[in-house]
Amino acid sequence: MNERLHVLVVDDERPVLITAAAVLSEDFRVLTALDATAALRLMEKHPVDVVCTDFNMPGRNGIQLLREATALQPHVSGVLVTGHAEYLEKRDQYDAQGLYYLLMKPYEPPRLVEMVQRAAESARLKRVMSSLSSELGARKRAL
Repeated sequence: MNERLHVLVVDDERPVLITAAAVLSEDFRVLTALDATAALRLMEKHPVDVVCTDFNMPGRNGIQLLREATALQPHVSGVLVTGHAEYLEKRDQYDAQGLYYLLMKPYEPPRLVEMVQRAAESARLKRVMSSLSSELGARKRAL
């Protein structure tokens, strides 16, 4: 990777948060938050390429966070991490919300890095497509 992309890791369990951030910090610039409210506050101040969030958290769950994160920064991609079977029962409903990757706990650290890299590539492609679309619109208006 040429540029170090920004990843926001959100988990209400501090040891999990610290571990995931440490694993990802070798390849990405990492921000951390213990809940969705803190995550959204960080996103108001910092551009983020990927939000990697736990599904089951107090307050807003990971799905709600990803929905709000995408509204705040449309090019962001998401990685939802869960160890809860309840997600799988409602997966079709949640997939409609535009989630990029699902990572089941427990996971191996290289798998986390792989998922975040894929999501980062998706964020990059979203930015490129948006830029091309804007450029095309400007050319049409100029005609």
